[in-house]
Amino acid sequence: MSNEQPKTQPERRRWVRWLLIASLGLNLAVIGIVVGAAWRFSDHKKGFGMPPPIGAMLFRDLDADTRHSLRSEAEAGHGSYRGRRRAEGVMVVDLLRATPFDEAALSEMLDTLAERRHGFQQSVQTAWLGHIGAMSAEERAEYAERLEQRIQHPKRRKPRD
Repeated sequence: MSNEQPKTQPERRRWVRWLLIASLGLNLAVIGIVVGAAWRFSDHKKGFGMPPPIGAMLFRDLDADTRHSLRSEAEAGHGSYRGRRRAEGVMVVDLLRATPFDEAALSEMLDTLAERRHGFQQSVQTAWLGHIGAMSAEERAEYAERLEQRIQHPKRRKPRD
């Protein structure tokens, strides 16, 4: 009899051990599902899901031809908006490296950039107001509803590389 007890004892322990491992795995899976659901339906995206700037929303609502003409105007002969921005950045770097440093030239250049940006914003605003002015009251109400939805439920954008 003493020979049989040691054989059943390790077999029983092995079975209990596997049962405990399976139970632990199942518990961790349930906890993962609960935490995942809580994360998904919480407001953790508040900082990441900010609505786009109002100017960007208005610009996107213009028809493609108007957007294209406004972009062409903003490119100012550089071939692209990014090309113009890059050229402006190079000018700032050159002015910062200049010896002797000319603060007035840098200030004048920054003022010119601010005026150009303001002019672009004014042209977008004028085009958008013309677009809105041509709408009926019903169309404006529908548009306001869509705009409100985009503000309250912004789409997450993928980061640029």
